[in-house]
Amino acid sequence: MGRVNLSEGIEFELLGLTGDPQLQIPLFVVFLGMYTITLLGNLIMFLLIHGSATLHTAMYSLLKSPSFLDFCYSSMVVPQTLVNFLAKRKVISYLGCMAQMFFYAGFTTSECYLITAMAYDRYVTICSLLSYPITMSPETCTSLIMDSYGAGFLNSLIHTSCIFSLKFCGTHIVTHFFCDGPPILSLSCVDTSLCEILLFIFAGFNLLNCTLTILVSYLLILITVLRMNSSQGRFKAFSTCASHLTAVCLFYGTTLFMYLCPRSSYDLPTQDRTVAVIYTVVIPILNPLIYSLRNKDVKEALRKVWGRKIMK
Repeated sequence: MGRVNLSEGIEFELLGLTGDPQLQIPLFVVFLGMYTITLLGNLIMFLLIHGSATLHTAMYSLLKSPSFLDFCYSSMVVPQTLVNFLAKRKVISYLGCMAQMFFYAGFTTSECYLITAMAYDRYVTICSLLSYPITMSPETCTSLIMDSYGAGFLNSLIHTSCIFSLKFCGTHIVTHFFCDGPPILSLSCVDTSLCEILLFIFAGFNLLNCTLTILVSYLLILITVLRMNSSQGRFKAFSTCASHLTAVCLFYGTTLFMYLCPRSSYDLPTQDRTVAVIYTVVIPILNPLIYSLRNKDVKEALRKVWGRKIMK
């Protein structure tokens, strides 16, 4: 089979989540419902923090950005998936695939760094409360957010340009429901070793850097909490960190599994697609619930907004 340059108007065909025609409509309904909840949940969280004066603090400034990112990276994947559930041919153009991969990788890596910044915020809150207004000033928060976006999209640029600089063989069937790095790499008809090593180094650096920062932050928090004399103070400190730790476990657990496992593991596309559904569809739904249901200030702000609407 001769080589084909996919950049010359060729489309990628996505296998999707299942080849069973009888499951397409039920999956469409389920994904549409989950996506609607994702959009509403994250939009409400973003607007609530943005519009409530009591939530205009460093912690909530950092919390607002993941809501925006969950909204965005879910939107990079789910609408195309919904279209493909109803389409006879599940296709995406070469440029569309490149754009999807670039923005998806950019948003998810940015969230990786923002979750890390939130761990640092928790550390300052519990371990250096008196210096919190100075350490976590509005300028510092803005810098953390901008740096997270910068690191995220720099990684995405390297990730996408490396993969799409390769030559691809005649077959262009992607064993996934969206354009992700490993399944696209498997279509190349040239040696991908250098590209894989480069991607592993950058993905490894990002995840290792973020993971170590989070672990060190929480280690210092744990030491500080254990030194507290008051059991009520310890409970309050642990409660402050609980929602963030839950989000960390969900996000990093699936990400580490997908992108830092050996290449051979991608011979199990069904397992990969199941995990991908968790971090592209399920986690963006859960994050607003995790942060709002366990947060007294957010619940109070929501009650005030809801009360004003009822009064009207």
